[in-house]
Amino acid sequence: MDSQRLKRLIAFRYSPLLDMALSALVLENPERFGVAAPWVQRLEARLPAGLPVRLRQLGEQSDLFRVALDLEDGPSRPVPELLERLESSDPVLADALRQYWEAASAEVASQAGPLLESLQREAAALERMDPVAFICRFSDRVSVAGDGESLVLNWGKGMQVPLADLDRILFVPSAFCPRRVMFYRVGRTQIFFYDPRRDEPAAPDEAPESLILGFSALADTTRLKLLRLIGRENLPAQEMAQRLGLNESTVSRHLRVLVEAGLVGRDRQEGKFVFYGLQPERINRLTAGLKAYLGRE
Repeated sequence: MDSQRLKRLIAFRYSPLLDMALSALVLENPERFGVAAPWVQRLEARLPAGLPVRLRQLGEQSDLFRVALDLEDGPSRPVPELLERLESSDPVLADALRQYWEAASAEVASQAGPLLESLQREAAALERMDPVAFICRFSDRVSVAGDGESLVLNWGKGMQVPLADLDRILFVPSAFCPRRVMFYRVGRTQIFFYDPRRDEPAAPDEAPESLILGFSALADTTRLKLLRLIGRENLPAQEMAQRLGLNESTVSRHLRVLVEAGLVGRDRQEGKFVFYGLQPERINRLTAGLKAYLGRE
């Protein structure tokens, strides 16, 4: 593979707006991210009543990550000035984001120093490391395909992102990232959010992130019922909800957890129905990973 080409794709950015979009995603999915971080309660206390619901509805019409990336790709400006640019094209969304920023800015400001220092450390690390090793060190959920031509992201069935489809791989240190790394694709930009407090290599005795996510996903009776159901036949969320007597929104939330852990993947789509299937090889790897971590191979 052309390691210099891969290295040229990697970029770093301090991105308050992108990080704000990530925080909104975390607030919207409490069951997906487990025990809430301290910032969650502080931010929720500052948010105006009804704003999270309003922002979620607006997010169904506009990808907040795309909006944030487009704004920050322009000239560097303070967040309030960037949101003023949005005012002319989408005043309703601009107003909601402005209110959200007023509540979230204190959290971002308190972490600005560590976030900026992390950018410098990671840029220096990239200069002295092979770019494949640099990318993979963030989490075992991220790797590079054997031919070196694609990123491999552990999500659902596993996603391969051809490097030819990307203009950049953007690393963003985050005040709100609930994982070692979270990934999001916007057009030809692959974004990796990472927690700067965990940007050093994992200690030898630290469990791999894929192992933690896998067993966390299994530690819920509803999700186990869903896995048992999907294990028998591929089904859409609507059918799962009907068979288990649950709301579709509840099933969808739990499916997101299972998909992120790689235990379930999208099998096919028929009209508006997305069918989900069990990923038995991932379950086998999870069992093998636990044995390896416990030294019982």
